Amino acid sequence: MTRRLFTDIAAIYDRMNHLLSLGLDLRWRRLAVEGIGGGPLRVLDLACGTGDSTLALARRFPSAEIVGVDITPAMLDMARRKCAAPNMRFMEGDAQGLPAAAAGPFDACMCAFGFRNFPDRRKALREVGRVLAPGGELVVLEFFRPANAALGWFTAWWLRLVAGLLVRRQSAAYRYLRESMANMLTEDAFIALAAEECFHLETRRFFAPCCTCLRFRVFRG
Repeated sequence: MTRRLFTDIAAIYDRMNHLLSLGLDLRWRRLAVEGIGGGPLRVLDLACGTGDSTLALARRFPSAEIVGVDITPAMLDMARRKCAAPNMRFMEGDAQGLPAAAAGPFDACMCAFGFRNFPDRRKALREVGRVLAPGGELVVLEFFRPANAALGWFTAWWLRLVAGLLVRRQSAAYRYLRESMANMLTEDAFIALAAEECFHLETRRFFAPCCTCLRFRVFRG
């Protein structure tokens, strides 16, 4: 169902993201990428979609190999047209069972707005841990389920407003978006789940009005 939905909206995915975020989504991605430390040699962009985060990674780390993985071929087609840097490549794959071509080790992994779409988030975290080098970084940029009732009301109101007024033809997609956000973990619950899979939280940043960036480092015993 998720693959079919994102296939249907691939051609207008970027435009709708910009509308929903008031144009802030590209800035959020850039700030998240800037938080990655050091000079990684290999970086995985998990659930890369149309490649906005992959492009930001390639610009930030021009000498690194950047690998974008997504489950939806139509999204990958858009990403390949957008991203022509020689250090970037894209492949189809499921975050809960990464393809052999995306084998590690990676020094860092970024996942922007993907975890709420994974049916088994623990399995996805485990896969990331498997392909990350010891001490590697995971950066998660996400709309977590708000613990604050007022923020939750504002987010739901904004999504209804934009979906109703601007993207009426894709109301099914944004009904799914609202549901996926409602079913997403809170930040604290996600951090606790990540800790169970050997990810230690290093930084937590809130990007107004409703986005959070979590940066983890993986430590395996």
